[in-house]
Amino acid sequence: MYAIVTDGAITQTGNSVQRMFPNTSFSGTPDSAFKTANGVMDVVNAEQKDRAYYFVAQESIALVGGVPTQQFTNTAMALEDVNEVDSDGNPIYVQEYDATANGGEGGMVDTSVQLVTRGLKYTKKAQIKVQANSALTSTDWMVIRKAERLTDIPATTVTYRAAVMTEYERLKTAITAAADVDALQAVMQAENWPETV
Repeated sequence: MYAIVTDGAITQTGNSVQRMFPNTSFSGTPDSAFKTANGVMDVVNAEQKDRAYYFVAQESIALVGGVPTQQFTNTAMALEDVNEVDSDGNPIYVQEYDATANGGEGGMVDTSVQLVTRGLKYTKKAQIKVQANSALTSTDWMVIRKAERLTDIPATTVTYRAAVMTEYERLKTAITAAADVDALQAVMQAENWPETV
C-alpha cells in the first residue's frame, strides 16, 4: 500500500504506484527516486493486537510522525461472561422453537435461560481442559488396566500424568486471577505442558 504525501497531507492512496500514476509509463517497478520526487511513501501498519483476544477494526490511513500509517482500533474482548440484556436493561432469554406457539402455527419463544456470551476466561479454561484431556488420553488405558487388573502403571507415566494435571491446575488458577486481557494473554503464552511419555 502506498500514499502520496503533499504539503504534509495524504492526497491519495493505492496498492500500486503504476495505478496511482496512470499517465506515466514505467519500464518495470518505479524506483525510489521517482517515489521521492512524487511524494510516494509506503504505508506502514499501526499496532494490531492478537485477534484471539481483541476485536481489531481497520480505520483510516493517517500521517503519524510524517509517515502514512494504517490505523487500527484494538478493543479488548470481555474477560468475564456477559449476561445479555436489551437496550432497556431487560434480560434476553435463549429462544427455542415451540410448535404450539402463535395459535398452533409454531414459532420461537423465550425459555427461562438467560442468554450468556462467554468471556475469554471461560473459553480459555475450556481450551486448557481439552488440552489436558488430550494429553492424558494416550495413557488412560493404563489407569483402567490398574483399576480392573491391579497392574502397576509405569513410574514415568505416573509422573507424566501428574505433570499434566499440575499444569492444568496452574493454568486454571492463573486464568482466574488474570486482571486484564494482556495478563490473560501472557498466561496462555506461558503454557508449559510436559512432553509426551
